[in-house]
Amino acid sequence: MLYLDTSALAKLYIQEAGTEEVRGLVDASRGLVFTSIVTCAEALAVLARCRKERRMADGAYRAAKRAFLADWPALHVVGLDERVLAPAERLIESHGLRGFDAVHLCAALWIGRPRFACFDARLRSAAESAGLTPAP
Repeated sequence: MLYLDTSALAKLYIQEAGTEEVRGLVDASRGLVFTSIVTCAEALAVLARCRKERRMADGAYRAAKRAFLADWPALHVVGLDERVLAPAERLIESHGLRGFDAVHLCAALWIGRPRFACFDARLRSAAESAGLTPAP
């Protein structure tokens, strides 16, 4: 079981450092790939920002966006409610997390103890402190 935050999931659609590691993690997860509902909007924003900043040509942006939207239904998406977000306040205060980082960590903890893929040092440390195995 694998949880991808947006920083990890975006690497499946943007060729950059960490892309191959994330692809390997996804392949090894055998279809048990989870993420939060907020990842959809965050990933679309990341792709649009790459296009706007000219890190991605228009054609590459359209292809990446199309691939992401085609793959989205295959992900196990964690919805949000007060039960899922119950640990958010404690996690934010104890680890100095940003809002959506806390949402990702709460969603991962909600589903159990998945491997937790992210590329943010603070979130990675908080996930490890919460008992998750960080990846890659």
